[in-house]
Amino acid sequence: MTSMLLADALTLALREWGVRYVFGVSGANIEHVHDAIARLGGDALRSVMTKTEVGAAFMADAHARVHRTLGVCCATSGGGMMNLAVGVAEAYAESVPMLALVGQVPTALEGRGGFQDSSGIGRTVDAMGLFRSMAKYVGKVTAPSDFWGVLHEAVEAALTGRPGPAVLLLPRDLQASDVPPMPSWMPRSLDGFRAEVAPRDATSVRVLLERIRRAQRPVFVVGTGVARCARPEAVVEFLRACRAPVVTTMASTGAFDHDDPQYLGVVGVAGHPSAHAYLNDQADLIVAVGTGLDVMTRGPLAPACRRADLAIVNVDAGAVVRALEPSLVVEADAGIVFEQLHARWRERSFTCPPVEGYVRTRFRATLAPVPADAPPPPAGALRQSEALALLQPYLPERGHLVFDAGNCAASALHYLDVPADTTTTIALGMGGMGYSLGGAAGAQLGSAPGTRTVVLCGDGAFLMAGLEVHCAVELGLPILFVVFNNARHGMCVTRQQLMFGDRRECSEYAPVKIAQLAGALGEPAALWTARVETAAELAAALDDYHRHHVDGPGVLELHLPVEEVPPFTPFLPADAATYEVAPPRRGHARRVA
Repeated sequence: MTSMLLADALTLALREWGVRYVFGVSGANIEHVHDAIARLGGDALRSVMTKTEVGAAFMADAHARVHRTLGVCCATSGGGMMNLAVGVAEAYAESVPMLALVGQVPTALEGRGGFQDSSGIGRTVDAMGLFRSMAKYVGKVTAPSDFWGVLHEAVEAALTGRPGPAVLLLPRDLQASDVPPMPSWMPRSLDGFRAEVAPRDATSVRVLLERIRRAQRPVFVVGTGVARCARPEAVVEFLRACRAPVVTTMASTGAFDHDDPQYLGVVGVAGHPSAHAYLNDQADLIVAVGTGLDVMTRGPLAPACRRADLAIVNVDAGAVVRALEPSLVVEADAGIVFEQLHARWRERSFTCPPVEGYVRTRFRATLAPVPADAPPPPAGALRQSEALALLQPYLPERGHLVFDAGNCAASALHYLDVPADTTTTIALGMGGMGYSLGGAAGAQLGSAPGTRTVVLCGDGAFLMAGLEVHCAVELGLPILFVVFNNARHGMCVTRQQLMFGDRRECSEYAPVKIAQLAGALGEPAALWTARVETAAELAAALDDYHRHHVDGPGVLELHLPVEEVPPFTPFLPADAATYEVAPPRRGHARRVA
């Protein structure tokens, strides 16, 4: 039996499993892994050098979400490890399958003054304890003989049941130790790790189907768990077959076709008032699929959660059961459940009653309060809602949208219609600013030729993580970063205006020219940039990018001196003005396919 270096064995395993990218920043205690990728990865496995380890974890997270795979990231010890933890925590909160490879000091130096020691011995950080608080699994290779078993446990934990991150701690000296080849019992593909979670109670699916059959006004709430279940298409196929009304959560706005007449809109604190009203006042059965109905989702649906019959389909229903009192819980993989529902439905088919006269509505954009001593805005100043309307026809079909945090994300989720077959990604688990800047690269990498990504983020997010745009420049990725620049953390300012007597503290800063700052990240031929202040300038910039630069990265800065109150229900009065929205038509007004 021929042995190999542990780092080589790890690289060959990732390559065989179809893992195409390892996102990270190199350093002394992870460089054996990067050297192995350089020697053995070939065209099948490549390193993607990020600007920070935070960005590495965000890229791996978004790559796993969009491409339904295992996201892999890596970091060296010390500060690199601590940075990576930010994204590991997001993956844990949002149930994203991730493998985080973290270098450690050589075993002989643990507790003996090793630089960046995190063995937990003496006054050192306890890496095991740190990651146990934010990961499904934490394993440390303590001897070469441990390696294959620990790796198997890590990947299996990340991919089975409720997905999540697994962390593998790799001491530097052991990365260069000899291990045997991959054992025969180790799966040769990621699918070999996945174990389908079927309903424990076979009657629960029959009971659920009968409730759907009897309901007069059922509504299905589709969450992110559908995209990560065994067969997402099974959920959509059943919903289409029985013509069930559907709403999506803010974290999964693109999970159902917005052009479909069954689609009622988005629910949650940035959701559509018509969808909330229908669920609160009329729905007699709510089937929540792949969503924990957290407070960001259920906040505007409190009457519906109390009044309507509530059924849950989730691989892990613990969060819902702790928060609400569902009458039926089917704790299993949504894809398996809906395959069984569809099979039973075919035996005695039915269609759900149509929602007669339903018209989707949105909140009218209103101006935020302005201090008496504030200078008047320039004539024709661009407004956020106006910018989103101009962006709508340029959103990519069969592409990716990545949203960041704050007022601009709430507005984008509320006002934009997601084009056909376009994924939507947002970090609502930990809600960290800057996720979209790195996440976009993770979403775009591995996509089919012709696929494009659009990022919608604020200037605060860009200041935190904007250097990750350089990764898109290096790789020539077709990502348009749209930055809403209002020289503030908008949602914080809005809360201070509404709740703290307009006392603004630690939420505003001196203006920054984002396009000029971004321009330093690449030559004009490699990175398109523009700054716009009016609707006419925005229209011209969008046309220029999509005519001449759409195959590469771009940064589009929207200067927004006039602030709007976001369509965020905690900020709005009960009688906030709304307007009716004509249902979108597939391909209607799309300027770019």
